[in-house]
Amino acid sequence: MLDEINPNPTDDPAFRKLAVGFGTLVALTLGLIVLGALVRAHGAGLACPDWPLCFGNFVPQMDLKIAFEWSHRLVAGSVSIFFGLLVIAAWRLTDWRSAVRPLIVVAAVLLAIQILLGALTVWLKLAAWTVTAHLVIGNSFALTCFLIALSLRDVRTGRSAPRNVSTGSKVWITVGAALLFVQFVLGGLVSSQYAAMACPEWPTCNGGSYFPTWKGNVGLHLLHRMNGYLLIGSFAIAAWVSRGDPNLRRPTVIVLGIGLAQVGVGIANVLTAVPVEITGLHSALAAAIVLATGFAMRSAWTAGRAARPSSTVR
Repeated sequence: MLDEINPNPTDDPAFRKLAVGFGTLVALTLGLIVLGALVRAHGAGLACPDWPLCFGNFVPQMDLKIAFEWSHRLVAGSVSIFFGLLVIAAWRLTDWRSAVRPLIVVAAVLLAIQILLGALTVWLKLAAWTVTAHLVIGNSFALTCFLIALSLRDVRTGRSAPRNVSTGSKVWITVGAALLFVQFVLGGLVSSQYAAMACPEWPTCNGGSYFPTWKGNVGLHLLHRMNGYLLIGSFAIAAWVSRGDPNLRRPTVIVLGIGLAQVGVGIANVLTAVPVEITGLHSALAAAIVLATGFAMRSAWTAGRAARPSSTVR
């Protein structure tokens, strides 16, 4: 049965353990995202041509490509089981008024969609829309788990959200988040359509031309580049307008820093003909940008809302 609200949530170690659990889940999910990028880079997306088994077996005979794809499925299954265990713990820990439960529901829905997309990616032979959606939903799941961990931290410590966030900060952080979503869709399409080397030069595209065509894979690649420039510009403006806000200055600077690193890695990806190592780093930084942008959005849009302790089960 539920006890009365804990007057001092900081003394309850259950919140800390659950927050650490969801933080660990975020780390595992980021590793899974990078592993998925390496599966793609090694051309191993259909190394196991069936799903959920691999050549009709739970543990197939291995070669390098099969090992990549099978390991990706194994880690994905581990993430799903770990999430399920954390959900059981969270459901018993917090009451229905907590902000954690709606986020857990969202995460559960995203995970279910992601599992279905994983199956469809195999069944539909790496269809572009399934690969792209798989990338977007996977990062959305990681972000939601990250927000759950932050919410649990705030409940445990009684931390209040920042106040008096300027409209300019909210607008430009939101613009950056919207452009980031577009960039992920474009990035997924570039990967699934094998358009990463459609422009083998930088800053030009083909033969010294900046915009040789907007058709086909070249046009898709250019859209990815152009939106990336807009994205960095929005991050820079957000950091500038938030420079006087002690609660947003650091998050926006971190987002901008990771974004600039991502631009550098993207350029290196083109100039070095998309090596596997840089491709993995590119995916890792992209996932990091999602978490950092989500944190900045949360800091901007939850201003003035105090964290409330929740009921616990004893």
